[in-house]
Amino acid sequence: MMSSMMRPLLLASTLVLPLWGQAAQGDIRVQLSAQRYSVLSSEIAGKITDITVKEGEHFKQGDTLLTFDCTVLREKLNYSSAAENAARKKLAIADRLDKLNAISLSEVDQARSTVTMAQAESGVNRAMLQRCAIKAPFSGRVTETKVKRWESVPEGKELLAIYDDSAFELEMIVPSRWLVWLKQGSPFQVTLDETGLTYPAEISRISSSVEPVSQSVKVFGRLAQPSAGLLPGMSGVAQIAPPDGITP
Repeated sequence: MMSSMMRPLLLASTLVLPLWGQAAQGDIRVQLSAQRYSVLSSEIAGKITDITVKEGEHFKQGDTLLTFDCTVLREKLNYSSAAENAARKKLAIADRLDKLNAISLSEVDQARSTVTMAQAESGVNRAMLQRCAIKAPFSGRVTETKVKRWESVPEGKELLAIYDDSAFELEMIVPSRWLVWLKQGSPFQVTLDETGLTYPAEISRISSSVEPVSQSVKVFGRLAQPSAGLLPGMSGVAQIAPPDGITP
């Protein structure tokens, strides 16, 4: 009679056999992902005044995607700029008095230090003001909007998830024994379920470690030519054939 401990082992083996049988024929499940993907976060605490893009919409590098109400920061910059101008005027007066030997060197140095500190404060306020607008670091599409207009958010709050729709990567897991012949640049074909089309591709990189339990390794590929209409998360089957004379 079969023991209760043996049944899970046999069940597991029946589940694994079809997967490795498929791998032995050179057909591997593959998933499409964007090479560049980012979640943009707030660098300041503030109220969102506008979100210029919606989920699924395209944008170009440098486009403003979201803006904050930065009235307070703008007034701080105006104040520091005025203080900087006043410090420069005092320094100009101190320089003229210094030429007439009508002021001490310490007073001149103090006037120069005041200008330097005012410049630094203005620089900080300018940098903070630039954070009031979230600009696109690359061209692509919005995959998720995580906030709403007029929402007040803290510093570090996730705002938008975006990806580059011009360059995709193929992710797959293959038997580690394929490493004797599978190399960077090896060509293969991939057929995506969502489009029903077959695309030429090549191996771009191979993981630096092997998963010992399943004796598998993660492999990445890239499409040989740009293809419109593809989306992250699409999946399909990669047909990977070994060189002549080698059994997969």
